[in-house]
Amino acid sequence: MVRSSLGIALVGALCAAGCGGRGKSESKPTVGSAQAALISYDEAMQKPVEVGDATEDCAEGQLSDAVIVEEMDRHLNNMYAECVVPEYRRGRKLDTVTIDLAILGDGSVQGATVNPGSARFKKCIVGIVEDVRFPKFSAPRMGARYQFHTS
Repeated sequence: MVRSSLGIALVGALCAAGCGGRGKSESKPTVGSAQAALISYDEAMQKPVEVGDATEDCAEGQLSDAVIVEEMDRHLNNMYAECVVPEYRRGRKLDTVTIDLAILGDGSVQGATVNPGSARFKKCIVGIVEDVRFPKFSAPRMGARYQFHTS
């Protein structure tokens, strides 16, 4: 059973001064294509993004904790049914699952890293996460951590 105590912490957010970036990235994977898969959180956060004019005085908005949790919660039943239950059937105990997300300003997920779990479990979760679409925000990219409990 999934506990309702879901948590999120914004981590590694790229908040460089500037207003013109609007989420542009040099090499965004083609999510959903047969040829591309999400890259890891670390790889995504290391990719360059356009931040615009750093001399302008403006705030770069990011998504709130509540918005990220709400959107990820919409996919939690699928993650549980398609990934968690099979992982338990293979004899693996998970307890708390952590998903680190690199989210572009257009709301798409650029990268994700899942822990703990087998390679099969992680691939399953990433397969669901790559289809998640968050609302657009004005920063070029942000990082977020989403956790759910399985025990």
